[in-house]
Amino acid sequence: MKTNSKATIKSDDYEVHYGFRIRLQNTKAGKRYQVDLGRKSGRHVRKSFPTLQEARNWAHRMSIEADNKGIAALRFSEEQKTDAVEALDTLKEFGVNLRTAAAFFAKHHKKVDRTNGFGALIEQYLKEQQARTNKGELRPSTFNDMQGRLKPFQANLGHMAIDAIEARDIDQLMNEMSFTGTNRQNYKRYLSGFFNWAVRQKKTGSNPVTETETVKVESHTPEIYTPSQVKALFSACYKEEKPRSELIPFFAIAFFAGVRPEEIMRLEWKDIDLSLGEIHIRAGHSKTRQARIVHLSDNLKKWLLQCPQKEGSIFPYSETSLKRWRKEVHQKAGVEVIHDGARHTFATFYLALHGLDDTLQELGHTDPKMLFKHYRGLAKNRKAQAQKFFEIAPATGEKVLKIEKQGAA
Repeated sequence: MKTNSKATIKSDDYEVHYGFRIRLQNTKAGKRYQVDLGRKSGRHVRKSFPTLQEARNWAHRMSIEADNKGIAALRFSEEQKTDAVEALDTLKEFGVNLRTAAAFFAKHHKKVDRTNGFGALIEQYLKEQQARTNKGELRPSTFNDMQGRLKPFQANLGHMAIDAIEARDIDQLMNEMSFTGTNRQNYKRYLSGFFNWAVRQKKTGSNPVTETETVKVESHTPEIYTPSQVKALFSACYKEEKPRSELIPFFAIAFFAGVRPEEIMRLEWKDIDLSLGEIHIRAGHSKTRQARIVHLSDNLKKWLLQCPQKEGSIFPYSETSLKRWRKEVHQKAGVEVIHDGARHTFATFYLALHGLDDTLQELGHTDPKMLFKHYRGLAKNRKAQAQKFFEIAPATGEKVLKIEKQGAA
């Protein structure tokens, strides 16, 4: 037990006051007096003050507190002493002390109700996001992704109070579930959004996701289709066995305008102005919620002119039909599917012909870093290949089948 001695022992660069060392430090903010309390629960405890007197006063208070704890320990009953000895013996193999064990127990057995329960609050948060989705503020696909990525945390940590959850709990769970790379980042993004909401609701004081481990994500050069592969895909749409020429408008806009698949699914024929040579991506249809104009290349105009002009969606079928038909076409063409391959192919070949600024505008990017990093090297020396790509056009006599009905086929 620390003796409450007021004697101050001085040396050249520090003094010992009430049993604690006070050291003078020169910092950018000026002189600071640091009190060192030694190690507590496995870590060093230090605190700095602008004046020596403030440092001495704090050292005094800490000394009194240490003495009081020591006196309380002496008042343990024989039963409490026996409990402490047995508990320490049990914890020995785990390398933790009683304070650590008690803190763990308190954290996992804190009283939880609908006002502070992590699982209950996630449920409340998802209901609010569902309401936003119903009002059109959030896309259904975004809500579904959010719901799917929050469920593992709700299932595994839902029994805990929200302010008991720490960064290490999140990291441990993601490690156990083998969340890595970009996938891990996506889980953290949605979880961080939830905690930010909880902070605004005053359900917790901080967002532990900000303190989780930083995981490096490997950056790969995007894969693209060759002009001959793209031509084979379009030709496969017309093959007699299961012709899928209804895919032509979708394929043409994806490959020769670089529009994202989810944006094409929201496009309508009225958004295309063939006379001006433009596609109008409305804010409500854009992934970024920012309206933009995409310009039609000459070959894209030819493909679209082959399509029956009508009102309604460019692709008036379900996502299930889209996935199934694309798979059929790729198999008939003998071309492997590349994730986001149409947009990557467009970006590469358009950059080779038109440069960085024009490509940024067509893709709807505001930051050139990603395009410069991923596509600049890929586009180099591909000008001749790019010209062949933008020369791909429908053969004489090829017509897109008239779309007679809306919905899945």
